[in-house]
Amino acid sequence: MPMPSAPFAPRDGVSATRVITPPPVRQTRHAGQTSSRTIGEWLRLRFPASVDVDEALEAGRYVYADGRTVIATDEYRPRTEIWFERDLPDETEVPGAIRIVHRDARLIVIDKPPFLATIPRGRHVRQTVVTRLRSELGLPELQPVHRLDRLTSGLVVLTTERRWRGAYQTLFQRREVHKVYQALAQLSVKRTSQRSGARVALMPLDRGEPRRFEDGAARPAWTIGALVEVRSRIEKRRGRWQAEELPGEVNAISCIVLERMLGGAGDECVSEELHGAGASRGGADGGIAGVGVFRLEPSTGRTHQLRVHMNRLGAPILGDPLYPVVREAWPGGPPADDFAQPLQLLAAELSFTDPVDGAARHFEAQRKLPISSQERR
Repeated sequence: MPMPSAPFAPRDGVSATRVITPPPVRQTRHAGQTSSRTIGEWLRLRFPASVDVDEALEAGRYVYADGRTVIATDEYRPRTEIWFERDLPDETEVPGAIRIVHRDARLIVIDKPPFLATIPRGRHVRQTVVTRLRSELGLPELQPVHRLDRLTSGLVVLTTERRWRGAYQTLFQRREVHKVYQALAQLSVKRTSQRSGARVALMPLDRGEPRRFEDGAARPAWTIGALVEVRSRIEKRRGRWQAEELPGEVNAISCIVLERMLGGAGDECVSEELHGAGASRGGADGGIAGVGVFRLEPSTGRTHQLRVHMNRLGAPILGDPLYPVVREAWPGGPPADDFAQPLQLLAAELSFTDPVDGAARHFEAQRKLPISSQERR
């Protein structure tokens, strides 16, 4: 069922919020029921003490679905929609531009910077792709059709109107979109010893019969051009920053290729950028040591999947504040957002058959590795 439309337009790209009054108390009170006699009474119970409901009512900030202003003394009626605009938290501005890769009547494909969330959630509301672009492009129904981690840079597909979203979202849900990521990773870091039930298969590029490596067995040495397939079960538990590999049915599959090692001709210009992202210095000239350029093709889309699998192989992605260890903002606190150390993971290519007109679609990110820490909006 489609989400009902708000009775007023988004403000600065942020959509209104809806609440629905529950049924009244019968003989026995059940969860979600209320004994309120007026709408004002119910709103005061509905929101925490930190929300000044009376001030909001006086200012006319609560509105019914038909556009009428909510009055505190209005008779309570169950299953009534009430809309309002949230008070937005202060947010640190995320550096970096949202680059438009493609735009037509149905789709907008963008290349997003690191640290920018895709959709409003929690403490990230204004500083999100959806909020910024709804305001900048004047498209109040703009919505993404898939997820991309906040720290990851690169391609995001959005639909211009609500009516198009379902068809394109289904492509991603059915895994009918071919995704290619690129990453920079340090190969000299000791492999994690966590036992997880992960299985690694090493196969040549001709996709011949793979040699399989069970968990705990010797891992394959990295070979340029060889394909490593990682299959494991990944779960992200509530309240934990890191996702985990656990025993059980496989739900995460990634194909990973080491394309080349940095340090050759033409790589001098990226050296300082990577040192800021945590790459090791090596040699008398202080150049890049043990940094590989990887191509990653996930068949599934578990939370942090590529980051977990790269760490599992002993090659954590540069700039990652979670793997192999959490880089805390303060002792016991959340991961730190360090704009000087962006995650060196890029959603580089997307390909699919358009579900509306059958056209072959292929998009490539404008950004290139290494992801810069100096980019401004």
